[in-house]
Amino acid sequence: MSRKYLNDKYCVRCSKKTATPYLRDNMELLCPKACGNLRKQLQVVDIGCGNGRNSEFMKQNGYEKILSLDMVNDYGKDMVVGRDKIPLRDHSTDIILCNYLMMFLNKTERKQLIREIKRIAKSSCRIMVELYPAKDSETTTKQEMLNLQKEIFDALGWTKIRYSQGRFIAVNGD
Repeated sequence: MSRKYLNDKYCVRCSKKTATPYLRDNMELLCPKACGNLRKQLQVVDIGCGNGRNSEFMKQNGYEKILSLDMVNDYGKDMVVGRDKIPLRDHSTDIILCNYLMMFLNKTERKQLIREIKRIAKSSCRIMVELYPAKDSETTTKQEMLNLQKEIFDALGWTKIRYSQGRFIAVNGD
């Protein structure tokens, strides 16, 4: 594999070429079709974008303002997730994708990232989070993954739109 992460952790899903099924199936919950041309104006942040498959999917569906961030800058902007600040101003983001990332961060890194997510989120911002148990992550079992999902959701304090095993979509109600 060509992608080597700073923490020697690698998400096997980064080799996939198409958007995650959860994103494909639930994109309407991030911005309903009624948004129409509004999609062009919405700021999207893809944190831990990997090879850019979700960012590319968003572009194909009318989004133009996409900031893709990853620890390896072969796609998007280079960022040490859980340490660096997200390079956006406060309350500037409409949609946040955080797919298959949080389980690779330790507790301190997750707390920092959640603070950054809250900082950049507009009051109506929507977030999509996906997790899975991985042997080289902080969540090696299904139960650890479910505990992490609850921890992240509770730390955000946002309203559930969709919540299922290992994934959720929520809206900032501030």
